[in-house]
Amino acid sequence: MFVDQLKKLFKSNETKPHGQHRTHTLISPYTQQRERGVVLLGVISDLSIGWNRGRQGAKEGPSSIRRILPHTHSHSKLPLYDAGDIEALNDDMNFSSLSQQQAQALSAILKAGHFPIVLGGGHEISIASYQALSDHAAEIAHTHTEWLVPETNTSSAGYNSESLENTSMQPCQARVGIINFDAHFELRPTLAVRSGSAFHSALCYSKEQHREFHYLGLGICDHANSQAMFKLAEDLGCEWLLDSQMTSRNKKAVQAKLDKYIDSVDVIHLSIGLDVFSASIAPGVNMTQMQGVGLPMVEWAIKHIMASGKVKLVDIAELNPEYDYANQTAKLAAKLVQQISRNLFQC
Repeated sequence: MFVDQLKKLFKSNETKPHGQHRTHTLISPYTQQRERGVVLLGVISDLSIGWNRGRQGAKEGPSSIRRILPHTHSHSKLPLYDAGDIEALNDDMNFSSLSQQQAQALSAILKAGHFPIVLGGGHEISIASYQALSDHAAEIAHTHTEWLVPETNTSSAGYNSESLENTSMQPCQARVGIINFDAHFELRPTLAVRSGSAFHSALCYSKEQHREFHYLGLGICDHANSQAMFKLAEDLGCEWLLDSQMTSRNKKAVQAKLDKYIDSVDVIHLSIGLDVFSASIAPGVNMTQMQGVGLPMVEWAIKHIMASGKVKLVDIAELNPEYDYANQTAKLAAKLVQQISRNLFQC
């Protein structure tokens, strides 16, 4: 009798309909795109080696996230495409070539109407992300007069599926704003691209193109940045909130800061350095943090930012699989990809 019960049990498991897994993420090759959707682009780069006491291994980040994504549950109505990886070696000349390839790929993705999510890799992947989005925004501003944005302001209660119907047209400009979830400013001045200099390179590019530079850092760690770096950020007109300020008790102040910043820009480049989290939930990063920002707070902030409809590109950086126990950080990154896809206002 016991054997018969076991047979029934295993038989029932084998005959479960495949529809039970229909919410798992289906990722299609970018070459098979048929409609607008979310496009993953991996960038295999790691310039942290030997600089800023970083740890080698971040260039394996994209493949680590990809292994997790198909096993996560997707609630997005948009298709998910994979555009593959761009790879370079760890020297300036090769990185320059990689950055150019990345910018070209992202420009094509944006022009096709897709929403790109760039997977890193070190935070230097944000350089080409910013350049591509800045050029795209400038082109749109030159050829169009208005953006389509939600009528509801950023203080509304998160994302609403009905917000697609409640839209209005607003004057189109090329004010690209960076919102960087990170323990570090990434504003270190260097002649060549180095770890910690991603958004200083973005600043230089904006100056070359005679465009405004807007930056908001969320989760900045005062122990991980020198006083000179804080002074530099202030002199550059950058804004930030410390990790100690990014708490649920301080949510009203955080929301006010976000709303004011979002209203001051037209397009948002959302960048997430996974070292913004504490080492307890994100051990697999180039530089771990003891405190960091809690996941619920980051998820709330991302949802609030995405509800503005101004986010046009996201990159996720600093995943280092070599130190990622049980793929904990890769699972966190995959969860963020799903949240961003789910809360897209439009593609």
